[in-house]
Amino acid sequence: MNQRIKLTGKQYSFFKFIEEFCYQGKNQLSVNVAVHRLCSLMRKMRTEAVVIEDLPITSNVIEHECLAIKKFYNTDIEIKAFKFTFITEKIIQMSDIETLKDENFLSSVILINYRADGGWNSYLYSAIVAKPKIRFKEYDLNLLNNYLHIYRKFQCEVSLSADSVHHYNIIGSYFCQQNTVTSVCAHAALCMAINNMESGRAITPEEINNIIGVDHQAKKCGGSNANTFFTKAEVAKVLSHYELSMVESDFFEEPNRDYTEFVYRYVESKCPVLLVFTTTNSVSHIVPILGHTVNSDMWKPEAAPLYSHQMGRLNYNSSVAWVDHFIMHDDNFGMYLNLPLDSLKKITLPKHDPTFRAAFATAIVPKDVTTPSREAEWASVIVVKTVLQELIDRSIILDDWLYRIYVSDKITPYRPLVVRTFLTTVKDYAKSLDGEDFQGYKFSETEKKELTNDLPELFWLSEITLPDLYTANRTKIVDFFYDASCPRLENQDQIFTRWIQIRFPYALYKKKPPSPQPLSVKSHYPLMMLESQKDAFQW
Repeated sequence: MNQRIKLTGKQYSFFKFIEEFCYQGKNQLSVNVAVHRLCSLMRKMRTEAVVIEDLPITSNVIEHECLAIKKFYNTDIEIKAFKFTFITEKIIQMSDIETLKDENFLSSVILINYRADGGWNSYLYSAIVAKPKIRFKEYDLNLLNNYLHIYRKFQCEVSLSADSVHHYNIIGSYFCQQNTVTSVCAHAALCMAINNMESGRAITPEEINNIIGVDHQAKKCGGSNANTFFTKAEVAKVLSHYELSMVESDFFEEPNRDYTEFVYRYVESKCPVLLVFTTTNSVSHIVPILGHTVNSDMWKPEAAPLYSHQMGRLNYNSSVAWVDHFIMHDDNFGMYLNLPLDSLKKITLPKHDPTFRAAFATAIVPKDVTTPSREAEWASVIVVKTVLQELIDRSIILDDWLYRIYVSDKITPYRPLVVRTFLTTVKDYAKSLDGEDFQGYKFSETEKKELTNDLPELFWLSEITLPDLYTANRTKIVDFFYDASCPRLENQDQIFTRWIQIRFPYALYKKKPPSPQPLSVKSHYPLMMLESQKDAFQW
């Protein structure tokens, strides 16, 4: 194996780098945009060196992929592969790598070139890329209001010599491209979604092909004569193989359904979403959504209901109203791209204008999750307001914060409630109980146990608050807990049997027993910060 080092500082041209190693672009008339995006990110994160390894096609990391390509073409076509390790420090010799820390490694990339049909094709077979940060010599600055929810720690290695490797970790995200013959965008999207989940799986397009019976001869998935494949049943079969399930939403069948709300609630739950959008009348593309950005200065969430006199029947804003982009990977364009939410929205009906709009979404969830996120969210508003009305009917005086919740749809000018709904575990929720409310009060150890001892392992949590508390304080007033494993809802009244408990200021309400249990926390309390949000620089 041949290894060498290139210094990639200020004077180094990545255009020349791409022309040298990405054979598709050698004549400068064909461009792999994703490779350019990778190099742009490396420049942004101030790479100073890249280790280049010639990767033999017999290497265990690409052997099955190369055999599949040859099987598709039924000939021994030429394949050339490289592995790149981008680093933040200048290094002179390979032994210098052993002195580096994990945070000095920006990405571990495998690029495959193959010659077929009279020319070279190039694609990123895999690219593990660190979470984007603004890198300075003294410290790293996190990106403003960027929340990447689906990512993990990857164990990587770089060869120092023919018989020596250096192991390191990258905290970031997995990216890959289709090669259009043995894999298509659905392969790439599934691999990017599943490989980035916390469970730490590492699946390949060829593993997916084995599951759904693609052999590149009798049944093909790419090329001009490909058979139709990747039905819903086949996607379900792939997910079931990895002990996962899916929740679907069809925005052509239900054009009034806002695709952003569906996507957001599952992404907030650390569940990747496969979003299908149309490009032309007959062609679609699929991308994984892995995170979002937040703009706490957003005008529309509060202004639109007031100026337009239009609001949903439950009179609340989902917290997605303050999201301005989804963070996604697009195998055609690269990793960590921001999708403006309005890009795929249209006011026309799909049957009249089917092009370039959100068509379908599949959330990848744990196998036991069956309750839709939408049900859990609107149930939180109905049940909480019902309980508050019952308290008032019993002449119980609400504290100031609960009273503001109760009258939120009665004040002038109208200020809708904000509801943030996501899946969480008992373990993660318990961690969130170590904070203090706005007045400095904390939960006692006994109260923490009482808050968690009747909860299932996985449940829907809806945090209910007011717009000013959400945007300025990042705090909530109410926690609403809802069953995540319920069958299809047959009538609305069933929601009153599916909620688990409600945490108000001062008291915890459970269905069993019905009497309130006092709590020490008396004011608005910090929103539950998912692990992936702890390092998010906020405004």
